[in-house]
Amino acid sequence: MRIVSVVLSVSIVCSSLAQRTYQAQPTDDVWVYSFAFNAGTTTVLRAWGDGVTSVSSQAPPGEPHSYSYAKWTLTGVRAGVNYQVLNAQLTVVQTQPPGYTRESGQQNPLEVRDLSSTNWNEATWRFSDAATITPGNILFGEGTMENYRLDAPFEIPIPIDVALFEPYFNAAISQNNGVLGLAFTSRLSPEGMGAQNIYRFYSRNDTGGRGPVLRVVYRVAGDATGDGCTNDADLLTVLLNFGGNNAQADLNRNGTVEDTDLLIVLLNFGNGCGR
Repeated sequence: MRIVSVVLSVSIVCSSLAQRTYQAQPTDDVWVYSFAFNAGTTTVLRAWGDGVTSVSSQAPPGEPHSYSYAKWTLTGVRAGVNYQVLNAQLTVVQTQPPGYTRESGQQNPLEVRDLSSTNWNEATWRFSDAATITPGNILFGEGTMENYRLDAPFEIPIPIDVALFEPYFNAAISQNNGVLGLAFTSRLSPEGMGAQNIYRFYSRNDTGGRGPVLRVVYRVAGDATGDGCTNDADLLTVLLNFGGNNAQADLNRNGTVEDTDLLIVLLNFGNGCGR
């Protein structure tokens, strides 16, 4: 009984240790448009579409489409480990005033997609690079208009679908030296509103520090104790909490510690250990 109490106490203490948070602005971001000037040093990024699609079938994109790209170096995230993403969000700051209505923004949200390559940087960006570096088909998330206002810049939070994002995050760590790229796109059409019906949001070069912010909450997959290694202790933690709702032992986050959580530990056994 004493052993059980000790293990449960350790599990509670380690709860905050199991989760880690990466939060940063991009190392590089660019505006991708056929008539863009100083695309790699602009303080404002932009995105729009043709009113129907957000991504052009042409590469480089035709005039009716504009994108923005950003990439991050996931500093501090240990390589050679499989991670479970618990929560992720991108936040950008819309410039004042927005050229679109709240309703238009809700119907044609700012999108976050995968990016075909991170082999670029803003200092040497050329529009011809857009012929080979393109937004992908994975739609990770869409912006919300909960903070919409006309009298000041406002944040656009973009919640990220963790089920879609998790393998992309892990691939960036294990296959791309920790560099992760994302594309901003939208169906929003510039037509009307004096051609200002577009998303305009601050880049990392904004002197006010209002560039895009990526926040990812993650943990070592299968690690219920928070020690960075999936092993017998994690298996024991799940078994001792079986049928309950302990947050650390509930590895699939469905509200109950069950067979699936045991399977997650077993499938990731040895993950993060000995490194």
